[in-house]
Amino acid sequence: GVRPGMPPQPQGPAPLRRPDSSDDRYVMTKHATIYPTEEELQAVQKIVSITERALKLVSDSLSEHEKNKNKEGDDKKEGGKDRALKGVLRVGVLAKGLLLRGDRNVNLVLLCSEKPSKTLLSRIAENLPKQLAVISPEKYDIKCAVSEAAIILNSCVEPKMQVTITLTSPIIREENMREGG
Repeated sequence: GVRPGMPPQPQGPAPLRRPDSSDDRYVMTKHATIYPTEEELQAVQKIVSITERALKLVSDSLSEHEKNKNKEGDDKKEGGKDRALKGVLRVGVLAKGLLLRGDRNVNLVLLCSEKPSKTLLSRIAENLPKQLAVISPEKYDIKCAVSEAAIILNSCVEPKMQVTITLTSPIIREENMREGG
């Protein structure tokens, strides 16, 4: 339509830009220098996938252990309600797909039904190597970072990757909201 005080819009196709302008070439060159190599992308995908699958097995193992411990009690608690570990989320550059060339550290968040404790952290850290061995023949170095409520997993093959698994729970957010945080 006609807009008073505005120049008329050009009709017809938009003017064509040359696809290989110097700006385009510059941007494509810059992109190529910061975009991860195929090897890096595959290494990240592999360690994240293996870690997620191993954490699922750890969750199964912990819930099986709890089920056996509570066998004398009521057998009615079925489903996901009795699971200590609820799920794994990719966070940071991993979640957003913003990995850069040379990024060797990625982060996962492990959601727990209860507030994470030293006991739970150490049980996961003890169980994780066994479950990783089930999924992958490769060796991984696992460290507990109690002060950060995290488990740090390092691959022992090149390119060396690191996954930081941080434990948290919705309960922590609820407590922070009650305290006005």
